[in-house]
Amino acid sequence: MTQQTTMSEQGTTDQGAAAPELPATRVQVDWETITGISQTTLTTHLWTAPPLRRGSPIHDKAFGALRELNADLVRFLPWFSHPRLGVPALTPPTDTETSWNFELLDPIVEDFMNATAGRPVVANFATIPTWMFDTPQAVEIPADPDEIQWDYEQGTEFRDPTLAEVADYFYRVASWYIAGGFTDELGRWHESGHHYRFAYWEVLCEPDLGHRLSPEVYTRLYDAVVERLQPLDPDMKFIGLSLSHMHHQPEYFWQFLDPAKHRDGIPLDAFSYHFYASPEIVNPFGEVGNAPSAHWRNIFYAQADAFLDQVRLIESIRRRLAPNTKTFINELGTYPADVMNPAPDIPDEYWALSASLQSYLWANLVSLGIDLVGIAEFMDYPGMIPGTSLLDWESGAPNARYHALALLLRSFAPGDSLVATSTGVPGFPNPRIHAQGFVSVDGSRSILLINKTTNPVSVAIDSDISTEQSKPGRVRQVSTATGDAEVTTGPLNAENGSVVLTLDAYGTAVLTL
Repeated sequence: MTQQTTMSEQGTTDQGAAAPELPATRVQVDWETITGISQTTLTTHLWTAPPLRRGSPIHDKAFGALRELNADLVRFLPWFSHPRLGVPALTPPTDTETSWNFELLDPIVEDFMNATAGRPVVANFATIPTWMFDTPQAVEIPADPDEIQWDYEQGTEFRDPTLAEVADYFYRVASWYIAGGFTDELGRWHESGHHYRFAYWEVLCEPDLGHRLSPEVYTRLYDAVVERLQPLDPDMKFIGLSLSHMHHQPEYFWQFLDPAKHRDGIPLDAFSYHFYASPEIVNPFGEVGNAPSAHWRNIFYAQADAFLDQVRLIESIRRRLAPNTKTFINELGTYPADVMNPAPDIPDEYWALSASLQSYLWANLVSLGIDLVGIAEFMDYPGMIPGTSLLDWESGAPNARYHALALLLRSFAPGDSLVATSTGVPGFPNPRIHAQGFVSVDGSRSILLINKTTNPVSVAIDSDISTEQSKPGRVRQVSTATGDAEVTTGPLNAENGSVVLTLDAYGTAVLTL
């Protein structure tokens, strides 16, 4: 990856002198006081990125990294930016022929299903063929399937206002992968041989962007698609909305989560939405630009805390209208500056900062009872939002964001108990770190520690270390110091009744007692 610049140090004074060493941040853990039970599945999602195609130099390593995550409910998302890879019917049917062709899509689906074999997955064949919308003229599609096409999604009005055409399209795509094939618009059978099972089918991705579907139209479309797909697999559940982080329309939730707004028999199994922190700012003159990298930490964490307040509001709507519907926040990540830059200049420290932020959000979302958190995205590259990638686009090697995700997946699981945890002094939590104690279903104890700053932080954990269960253990950490790796240190020592350790800059650490 091209990572040339360095974020400015915040641990020095304006004159360049070293900042005074701060006292150790105290963390108190009450192992006997349970504050909640985790119900959160942690996962990621993978789209039809050209570097994941067979023949790519990083293909094998990338899918090997996906397999090693062992994550449940990984989401597969063919996206509109590469229509030849993600849309198997690029032109409308005529009286004599159809354009159905899965030649480019099938290999990625097969590799995804092989890498996640034995685990439940989510399918979201999100892109509606643009010819199903009223547009001034046909949308030209590049001959090169790897070429990015940001303008593929055009039109806001369906050419079939009943939405049957769109529902039939998704029924045929689903039948190809679930039922072994389908009958096309001309009555011809297309054999696939696939008999996959998907735990969930998500209906569209970010419908508030692109075609800008209204809450009412989206709800009608969700009902039409679900009604068509239900007979294919009675055990398959459905996810709705999948809103972008830019939606800012509470009406989507009020509309979609109200059972009275849906057809009879349509399930509301789960709904989803996304969040990405970004350094983009608006100056006093209304001009949009990117803040210097030295300020990204403050901006990212401020946006994260504001997002958590949004989650609390959305959860209050869900509890009122659809208390049995699950909440999936299935895209969560950060952007660097110049998000679409084909030659990105990303600071080295960005990856650990992003990893710390995603871990911080996960910990808070577990506390809020969110059902699924998806760290975005498994594979990206220059020109395609590179700062959200979990892998190096040149080598396929996992980066700090991947390692932080893997650390959480190995350390925690649904069913774990959250215990009372505090930092600093009562009523005044220390803003430099976030801490949360967990007791696993087998009784083992771990503490998640996140350094939210660009400097190392000394931590003293107050715990009953006189018992066999609570003897000091080892700490595993991902940080700016560890680079694109996870480092294990220990055994740790107890000093004056506390376990003492150092969190590296932007460290995501798990202390296992």
